[in-house]
Amino acid sequence: MRFSEIYSSPDSPVISFEVFPPKTSRGMDSLRKVLPRLVALEPAFMTVTYGAMGTTRIRTVEIASMIHNEFGLECACHLTCVGASGDQVDGQLQHIHGHGIENIVALRGDPPRGQESFQAVEGGFSYANELVAHIRSNGRFDIAVGGYPEKHIEAPDFETDLVNLHRKVDSGADVVITQLFYDNEHFFRFREAAIEKGVSCPIVPGLLPIQSLAQVEKIAGLCGAEVPSALQASLREAGDDPDAVAAAGIDWCIEQSAGLLTAGVPGIHYYVLNRASIMEGVITGLRGRNLLL
Repeated sequence: MRFSEIYSSPDSPVISFEVFPPKTSRGMDSLRKVLPRLVALEPAFMTVTYGAMGTTRIRTVEIASMIHNEFGLECACHLTCVGASGDQVDGQLQHIHGHGIENIVALRGDPPRGQESFQAVEGGFSYANELVAHIRSNGRFDIAVGGYPEKHIEAPDFETDLVNLHRKVDSGADVVITQLFYDNEHFFRFREAAIEKGVSCPIVPGLLPIQSLAQVEKIAGLCGAEVPSALQASLREAGDDPDAVAAAGIDWCIEQSAGLLTAGVPGIHYYVLNRASIMEGVITGLRGRNLLL
C-alpha cells in the first residue's frame, strides 16, 4: 500500500515509526529483537533511514524488506542525493522495488563528514526536489519529503524554506513528514503557512521521544529545534535516574501527541531510535485516552 492510500481515508490517525540501520552485527541482532515489539504496537508503516556515502545503504533495504516481507507491514526506504548519480539512484530504486517496497522518503541528505556544504556528484542531484521529480518519473513509488517546522538549519529564513517545501511537493511528493520539534506551536504555524503557500498533501508531524537531556539537547542543536524550558526543567528534575528520565520523556511525548491529534493531524511519525519501551509507554498512554484505536 502506498502513502497516498494510507493517508486517503484512515479510520484512525496514521501512526508510523522510523528505525535506522545499525552499523554492527550486534546492533542488527538487537534490532531484530526490537522489531516484533514495535510491530505489535500496530503502526501503519515504518521507514528505514539511509546511511550516507554507502555506509548502511544495503542494510536499509535489508531491514525494510524484513519489515515488509516477514512482518507484513508496509515500509518505506529513505533515499538521498548524497554520493549518487541519477543512474545509481535508478539502480537503488530497482533494488528497492525488487523487495516489494512501494514508498520512498526522499531527502537531499546531509553533507558527508568533512564537507562544509553539500556538493552533488557528477550526474547527481543538488536538491531534494530534483530527486523527487526523478523518482516520480520512475512511476513505481509514492514519495514522502521532509518539512521543517522551525525551518531547515541551512535555510536563510522561514519563507525561503516554505518555497523549497512547495517546490518538493510540486515535483511529486505525496506526503510531508516533519523534522522533530518539542513545541506544538511551531508545527501549527508551519502547517498554516505551508497550506497558505499551496501545499495540499498531508502534513504529518514527526516526534522524537526523549531518552535523556543530553540526547535531546544534542539532536535539537544539530537540527535547530527549540527545547522548551519546561521540558528542560522536567528532565533536570529527573536527574540521573534513567527510569525517571524515561517517564518524563513519555509524559511529554504523550502530551505533545495528544495536542496534535486533538488538532486533527493526519497522523504522527515517531523517530524511535531502534528502541521499543518508550514507544510502548507513549502508545499505551494515547490509547488510554481514547486518542488511538
